[in-house]
This record gives sequence, C-alpha cells and structure tokens, in this order.
Amino acid sequence: MPEYQPGVCNIGSDEIRQRYALAFMGFMISAALISSIILYHLPRLSLLISFIPLVLGFEGLYQARFKFCAGFAAKGIYDVGDSKKKVMDPKDHLKDMKKARQIHIYSIVCGIAIAVAAYLIG
Repeated sequence: MPEYQPGVCNIGSDEIRQRYALAFMGFMISAALISSIILYHLPRLSLLISFIPLVLGFEGLYQARFKFCAGFAAKGIYDVGDSKKKVMDPKDHLKDMKKARQIHIYSIVCGIAIAVAAYLIG
C-alpha cells in the first residue's frame, strides 16, 4: 500500500481505482460526444466542446497514475489508508499544491490538444 509522500503520493488503492473510473467516464463521454457531433453532422466548431470531458478524463488518469489527488491537495488532506488525514506541515501542503497544479496543467493541455485535433480532423 502506498504511503503519503508530500507532492508525490496522497491516495491509496481505493482512491486510485476511483480516479481510473473517473478517467474512463470522461473518455467515454468524450467519445460519445465526438461521435454524435460527427454522426449528426453538427457544426464542426461544436467538437471543441469535447474539451470538457477530455479534461475530466485526463484529470482522473493523471491522478491515478501519479497516485495523487489534486482535490485532496487543495483541501490539505490525504488518504492512503482507511481514513482521510490532514496535512500538518505547511511545506508539505505547498509540495502537494505544486503537484496538483502540474496535474491540472497536463490535463488541460491534453484536453485542448485532442479537442483541437478532433476539430481539425472532423
């Protein structure tokens, strides 16, 4: 079982599974949205809306892969076992917030890239 490491790991196996489920949901919604827009010949510009569920999918994927929840970091907590615990050291919280920003940036960049690719290809 993972242990809490500031800026590295703040969730355990149960939380990791939930993040993979979030990723799956986001990517499935994206695929359904893009497919529907193409199938029903909706304006190509509407493909850019896929950015929203794509970011959701990438947030879940990166959080699961990094074993790190950005939302928990913002709240100043971690959960690597049976219960949530508060991050006591302000320096640890800063490390957690840096990692959370990294996950957000990766997710947004990937979401934009794929939404723009869908727009250009569609």
